[in-house]
Amino acid sequence: MAGSEPQTLMVGDIYDLDIPMRWSDADALAHLNNANYFRYMEEGRLKMFYEGQAPQSTRYGPVVVHCSCDFKKAITYPASVRVSLRVVSIGRSSLEQSVDISVVYPDRLELCAQGKSVMVWMDFELNKSHPWPAEVLQALAKPINRR
Repeated sequence: MAGSEPQTLMVGDIYDLDIPMRWSDADALAHLNNANYFRYMEEGRLKMFYEGQAPQSTRYGPVVVHCSCDFKKAITYPASVRVSLRVVSIGRSSLEQSVDISVVYPDRLELCAQGKSVMVWMDFELNKSHPWPAEVLQALAKPINRR
């Protein structure tokens, strides 16, 4: 629609990323190593910024201030893993997302882990939080799958 405002990130927005599990991601039992759950969450966060073409700066950017994961069921190689990041809250400078990590099957998803991550938009020169720029929240909305 001509002249309309760009869409911005909203609570409830979901970003999905499918990641093929690599052999090197597994432990000796072919289970996804627990550290890799956090790497997959990180990959989801980073892809959301890159796919949305969020502006980059050496002065401002996001930092992760919290990340947690509850393991429900082992993921075994080979697997395709879906990381689903859902916006829980957007504060002045913070963004909380819940994270579902599931195995992708042809006919279904199987939830294997649930987590949470909190990012804060920072001013690196002042070493303190800074309000989210509107253009960053608009960029983060671009790759969103609104359900």
